[in-house]
Amino acid sequence: MKKSIFFAAVAAVALSACAKIESERFTALDDAVNFGVYVPKSTKAGSAGEMNNAKLQATGFGVMAYVQAGNYDGSVKPNFMYNQEVTYSSSAWSYTPIKYWPNQLTDDGTTDGQGAWSQQAQKVSFFAYAPYCEPGASETEGIIALSAKSAAGDPTVTYKVSDDLDKNVDLVWGVSNTDTDWANVAGGTNALTEGLPYLNLQKPAIGTKVHFKFYHALAQFNLTAVGSYNITGIGGTAKNGVKITIKEVKITVPGQYDEAVLNLNNTTAKTPLWDVTGASAEDLTLTVSGAKLHTDVKDAGEVEAANQPKGVTATEGPVLATNKYFTLIPKTGSTDVTVQVTYYVTTDDSSLDDGFSRVENIIKKTINFPNGFKAGTKNSIKMILGISEVALEGEVADWETGDTIEVYLPKNKE
Repeated sequence: MKKSIFFAAVAAVALSACAKIESERFTALDDAVNFGVYVPKSTKAGSAGEMNNAKLQATGFGVMAYVQAGNYDGSVKPNFMYNQEVTYSSSAWSYTPIKYWPNQLTDDGTTDGQGAWSQQAQKVSFFAYAPYCEPGASETEGIIALSAKSAAGDPTVTYKVSDDLDKNVDLVWGVSNTDTDWANVAGGTNALTEGLPYLNLQKPAIGTKVHFKFYHALAQFNLTAVGSYNITGIGGTAKNGVKITIKEVKITVPGQYDEAVLNLNNTTAKTPLWDVTGASAEDLTLTVSGAKLHTDVKDAGEVEAANQPKGVTATEGPVLATNKYFTLIPKTGSTDVTVQVTYYVTTDDSSLDDGFSRVENIIKKTINFPNGFKAGTKNSIKMILGISEVALEGEVADWETGDTIEVYLPKNKE
């Protein structure tokens, strides 16, 4: 679901170090663990930084896997796979070293239907995230940490919101893509729920894949702008080469967490499990200026309109640099957002000493997102920058009646 707020200002993939850029199968190797993937499309997806099937194929994804005698209970460390990188090449997904399914399918005293019995059933649980990342100690924005390989419990990904557009990552996590029960070769099954992790899987038929469906864990936030030229609505015509160009936009989101931990073992289907324990909800300020601005609208400084970019036009266009956006920790509930935009209206005029006039406009407004920022949604502010012509006309005032004084110069006599 895309939410858009219209902000009318009436004037009087480069990715982070941990953001590599989904979706076919890969060749089965006997009873090897094989993966398949799918990323559901977000509304109007297509920006270079957004995670989709093609992007996942470019970045790969990471897998954490746990094997236990019995059901997964979070008491063991990732003892089957730890941040296992799965990559895509030549229409196939692959990873190394190849892992094979445990053969212990039944509990002591029973058989697998073929006369073989095992000491205790071994089950494997899988968790995944993307883009694949190996965050180091110096990583301070975007994906900054994964739970340690020595740590027992649910695997986690720590995310830090960034004001740097190059560090904003479309973090996704992988879960079951079906409600169909997982059948093992002994005739047993494990119940699956679409949108929940793959828990307690046992050896399946050869060629069966752990098919991840990845969902967006963050909310996207974007900016666009459109002109309103001498009319009350959007559109109109900019006369005499006038240009509207943007110098800076500041966005303030109150009560917003700038860091949180994503637990890959989500408990509500298709809903990310974020942990903000120890974090504080403060005002988050995002500033868009300089290289963060799209080249079409970025103000070029004290130069004539002819040397400015095409600027804001009657057609809606991006304000952020090409294929860039902000990502936010999800937040529900009514949220006020304050936006301040600084922009110039430049008009060429050869009669002026500089050859042009430039008027700076600083407009600030608080607007409301009634539903906050839900995970997996695209949210945007559409700034409508309005300019009105200075209309000039003239008339000549009538003469007013003054005094008439008689004076004899000189007075005649009879």
